[in-house]
Amino acid sequence: MTRNAHPWKIAALSLFMIILLPELLWAQTGSRKDWNNQQDTMKSAIGLHYGKLAGHGVSFRFPLRWWLYAQVGGGIWHVSDDQKHNLGFELNYILRQDDKLRLYVGAGMGYFYHRELADNSGSEDIWSKSEDWNVGGGVGVEYLVGIRWAVQGELDFVHLGDSGDIKVVPQLGVHYYW
Repeated sequence: MTRNAHPWKIAALSLFMIILLPELLWAQTGSRKDWNNQQDTMKSAIGLHYGKLAGHGVSFRFPLRWWLYAQVGGGIWHVSDDQKHNLGFELNYILRQDDKLRLYVGAGMGYFYHRELADNSGSEDIWSKSEDWNVGGGVGVEYLVGIRWAVQGELDFVHLGDSGDIKVVPQLGVHYYW
């Protein structure tokens, strides 16, 4: 069985670019918000995230304290012969925050499940299944690119549950703050 690029990833990226581009253009001409504004602190966020700790899919960011954020993310992808779902949780401790940029350290864990039809030529379907827990931590930056949009990037040392290896793995996200 060959694996194709997931069309939902392309659609999601296109949708966010359609939403993000006007935000970026307006930010060039209008006044830009920042995280340190006392009247509009932009605490919580929703967005898309891709990573081995905080999950692949929709993510939510919310403050536990002004210097400590929690992020929960995950997604479900089920078709007839390929079933995937994941859930991740991460804590981000802010080391430095100015008006547009946050530098933080993070630690988290993610659960990944994949079940795929391996062979259906006989009388009974044969499924291959994998489950793994990933744990790790690293350093990240988040940059406010528009009025309320932010991009996030991390490099994490992750203990991969399926292989037992410890690798440096990137995580990426796009979030809308309110």
